[in-house]
Order: sequence, then C-alpha cells, then structure tokens
Amino acid sequence: MKRLYTSIILLLLYFPVLGQLVFEQLPRDLQLYPRDATNQARVLISGRTSAAGYTKVSTQVLRAGKLTSVVSQSVNPAINTAPFSLSASIRAELAEYSFRVFAYRGADSTLIVERKRVVCGDVYILYGQSNALALVGLDTYYSVNFDDTYLRTADYPVTAKPAEISWYPAKQPFGSVGGVGLTIQRLILQNYGIPTCVLNGAQGGLSLAPLLARDQANHANTGTFYGNLLYRAQWAGVASQVKGIIWRQGEEDVGSGIPGYADKFKTLYNQLREDYGNTRIYVGQINILADKKDGAAEVRDFQRRTKSLFSNVETIATVGTPGYQGVHYDPLGYQRLAFEQYRQIARDVYGAKDTLQINSPNIKKVVANARRDSITLVFDDQMQMIWTTDTTFFDFSPGGKNTVRQLKDYFYFDGQAGVVAAGSADGSRITLALKQPSQAKTLRYLPAYFSDGFSTFYDGPTLKNKRGMRAFSFDKVSIVDAILPVTTLAAKPFQEGNVQLSWITRGNAQAQTLERSVGSTTNFKQIALLNGTVATYLDSDPLAAETYYYRLKNHTSTSESAYSNVVSVRPLVLGLEPAEPVVHLFPNPLAGNEPLRVTANQVTFTEYKVLDMLGRIVKSGHGTARNAITMEMSGLESGLYSIRLQTAEGQTIDRKVIIR
Repeated sequence: MKRLYTSIILLLLYFPVLGQLVFEQLPRDLQLYPRDATNQARVLISGRTSAAGYTKVSTQVLRAGKLTSVVSQSVNPAINTAPFSLSASIRAELAEYSFRVFAYRGADSTLIVERKRVVCGDVYILYGQSNALALVGLDTYYSVNFDDTYLRTADYPVTAKPAEISWYPAKQPFGSVGGVGLTIQRLILQNYGIPTCVLNGAQGGLSLAPLLARDQANHANTGTFYGNLLYRAQWAGVASQVKGIIWRQGEEDVGSGIPGYADKFKTLYNQLREDYGNTRIYVGQINILADKKDGAAEVRDFQRRTKSLFSNVETIATVGTPGYQGVHYDPLGYQRLAFEQYRQIARDVYGAKDTLQINSPNIKKVVANARRDSITLVFDDQMQMIWTTDTTFFDFSPGGKNTVRQLKDYFYFDGQAGVVAAGSADGSRITLALKQPSQAKTLRYLPAYFSDGFSTFYDGPTLKNKRGMRAFSFDKVSIVDAILPVTTLAAKPFQEGNVQLSWITRGNAQAQTLERSVGSTTNFKQIALLNGTVATYLDSDPLAAETYYYRLKNHTSTSESAYSNVVSVRPLVLGLEPAEPVVHLFPNPLAGNEPLRVTANQVTFTEYKVLDMLGRIVKSGHGTARNAITMEMSGLESGLYSIRLQTAEGQTIDRKVIIR
C-alpha cells in the first residue's frame, strides 16, 4: 500500500513539472535523423519555459545507454517564457541514442522528458503498386531472424487518423515497409552499418492516375495516396533528405490497356521533384503480363528509356527474374529484385566498388550489315553479354509434352517473328543471323504479352550479361545501316615496348574504338576511344614478348561499322635478345616500387648486379643456381640500368631495364 501511495505522489509531481517546458523541437522515440555529408545529424531540442524561476535547461546524451555528453544553457529565472535551444550530434552507426531533458532551479534539477532509441541514417521511399510492397511470405521470410533494431518507418495503423502517426521499428505496423523495403534496409545495414528509414506508399492494384493525384492547394493532403505519403515524410522531417525513390508500377495500366502512361509519369516525376528535391529515382521496368494488350511493349520501352528522358533517373529490368508468377513474385523472387536494386543504391549512395555488370543491359542501337542478313544489337559499353541457349520446360504428367523455347524466336522485325536463324554474343554485342535478308525498319525484343499451353506467363529464355542481369525488353528500336569500316589498319614496332598503329579514316565516323588482344584473336578489349578523325595511335602499354592483335570499329550516335581488318605485331622489348639463351625481364619498363623478375629456360643464374649509366653497382645479389630470380628495385631513380647476370654455366649476360 505504501508503494502504491508513493507511485501516486510521483505521478502527481511528474506531470505538472512536464508542463513547465514548452517544446518547439524535441526528438521522438525511435526517430531517425538523416545523416549529413559528415555521417552525422544534428539533434535540436528547443522551446521555452512556461514559468519563472528556472535557471538552466540541460540535455544528457546517451549512446547505447552510456552517457556521452551533457549540453546546457542558462535561462533568465525572472522571465516566464525564457527561450532555450540545445543541440547535439549523433553518428550514423549501429547505436541508439537517448536524450534526457532536465530543468534546473539553482542546484535542483527535475527530469522533464526522456526520448529513447533515436538513430541517424538514410531515408528511402517506395511507391507504386503491390510489387513495391511484396507482402507475400512476410512472416516467414522477413520477420523470422530479421533484426530491425536500427531500422525505422513512420506510419500509423490503417484504421488510425493521420494525427496518430508515429515512429516504428521497420517491421511495424505489419506490412508497412514490405518485403522489398525490408531486404534493402537489411543489406544496407549489414554491409555499411547505416540505419535506414523506409516510407512505403505503394498501393496494390492501382493505375498511375490515382497514384499521382495531388491536391494543388495542399500537397500533403492525406485524402490522396500521394499526399498521404508526403505527409508521412514531412511529419518525419525527411522529405528534403531522401536518398532515393524506388518506383515499381505499371501492371494495372498495361493489363487494363489504360492509355497515356508516358504523360502521366512525366507529371508524377515533376511532382516528386517539387516535393522531394532532386533525389535519384529508381524506375523498374515491369515484367511481361498475359493480358493481350499490344501497347504493353510500348509502356515497357518507355520505362526503359526514362533514364535518358529524365534527369537523375536509374532503371532496372524485372523480366526473367526467377520466382515470377505472372504479376507477382514468390518471396525469393522479391528478395532477388531487392538485392539487385540494392546494388545500384550501394553504388550511387555508398560508393560500392561492385559496379560492373550490375545494371540491366540496355539496347543502344541496332545495326544491319550491308547484305541485311545479319543484325547487331549494341548494348551499353563494357557489358559482357550472353546468348542464352534453348530453354526446355519438362512436363512429367502422363502423356505430357515437353516445351522448348528458343531465344531467337522472341525477336520481332516490324512485328514479325521467325526471322532469326541463330544468335551469338561478343562483348557488348549480340549478333542475329537472319534466315534471309530483311528490310525491316524496327525491332522488338520479347513479346508484348505472353501465355502458352505450358505456362500462363513468360519465364524465359532471356538475354543476360555475365552476372545474370537480364536485358531490358525493348520495342520499335530503329534498325539502321552500318557505316563504312576501316580496311587499312596497320601496326609496327616503335622504339622499345611500343606499337605504332595507323589507318585511313572512312565515312562519317564520329568516334572510333580501338581494341587489342594478347596472344590470340579471341579476347579483344577496348584500349582507346578516339575521335572519328584520328588516324594514328601509339600503344605504349605492351611490354611483354607477346604477339598483339588490334582491330578498330567506327561509330556514330545511331550506327557503327563492322570491325576493321585485324593486324598483329610483336613489340621490341628491352631485355629480350634474339640470340640464345633467351632471357626475359618483366615488367620492363617498371615502376620504382616494383620488383624485376628475370627468367630463362636454358641457363641458371648464380649472381646478378644492377649498374647505373655510370657503371656503378647499385644493387647486387648471389645464391644457389636457379633459372628465375626476383630483384628488388626500390630506391632507384628513374632511368636506364644494366642487369649483369652470371650463370652457372660460366656465361655473363647483360640486359637493359628502364625504371620509370
């Protein structure tokens, strides 16, 4: 009974004291503050007193439950409404912060309020249809063994009023963030230690029109889907600091044949820019549906091109994703989509080094050869494309028939299929060999819609790159004629370790790519991008005793040529003598901090000396006879040096080496 009486007294004392400070800014429990360029956020606690007599207001800052700092400000006790403003910085890290605010009367202090579990990190927004939510399997795939201690959202239960909005851990209210958002949050946290907040405003089954509807007098009007999401972002104080907006939508417009998608998206884009600033928007190209709407191909192609039509937009394809079920995906499919989206975010926001081949291959141009019996599909530079082999679908039911799908059958020339005989990949290019010459003007890749007797949705085959990223489907891409190739490429050794290339330019090339392969003609890689008028190039990179092969290709913004003639050359390499014994020095030239390796297959070495141009010995060594030795060359100045080798056979061999 005594404990109960004491508790009542404490309650009576606490709540009246709480009213003595009127707060203008104060952290909320579970709040996430967006980090700045220094990986920190400034937490402001401000307001005024509502009674005289207070001499100081103070804030204790606790990190993971331990006191880290105290921020205080004296106030005038003679003023009833004395202002105060306190600030503290918190870091974006795997730690939660607490803030305790005290009011002082002389030496006596009273705890006014405490806010807990505050974090610093990044904010992302998801918007669109149900594939931006990914609610399937939320209990089993995202809640079990999923720690959301440092992950946040700001929302309110469906039946609650906007005034009841609150900060939550990411898994609450149930389904608010969704499977895609939770997976991206988890990956960012695991790989970069950055807490995140995801605000997901996606609505299943909605076309673009209701999702972009906005009250022009009050953009954050919660009576609209758009305004509801914006209200949450503004209430959380993050609308102007969103790191990225992920847009996944279009199935309803495509499946219902609703026209005007491009114009509606432009309206939405402009609204997002107005309300959220110039944050990057990640647009997902939707998958192939079964609904018989030929306009679906046009919508998908527009989504593919948003990257070039609008500023600060990145795109990604969904076609060919494992786990596709016709409109939605199974939980593993959603996690795959989330992981692929995360890689783009990690590159753009967190400086990830994993950047090669993480984008969906995007068609740049389609070029026909002179006979028009072969078509080259040119994808992004540096893409390494794969021509997918036939896909067989097995039917194990009694009397069932297997289904074989061939990628060559899903290219449409002016809408006509069955034109392609075979396909092959070479770097960023796919070559389609045609059954007969074609005068078609446009090319479509993948059908506008699809279902067959084996599957009600399209599940392959698809074009991919070497990391399994599926290429965007495209529609009505112009087929252009190839421009003239270079036919006069020539190469010759030039000085030590250099190759001089020359040719006669042809046609109206705007640019030229020069490629090189070492030791064979099967592994060409680009070494230079040149202006279309350039007719010579000095390759100073080849330094080994190898045969080098070169080829050239002309380009314009809309077309390209076939490859030039291939030429080969063997550079003059210092340290390699034609007389026996053959001794290799590599690398040569070499940087001052690199070791020099000397090898031979007919003699063994017992001693070496390194002499400068004045004949002085600057390095030396000896040991048991061996046919390969490594010399540490650090500490030597740039210049030409002699390497004097003593062999076990009694020979003295001199070679030259350059230190850059």
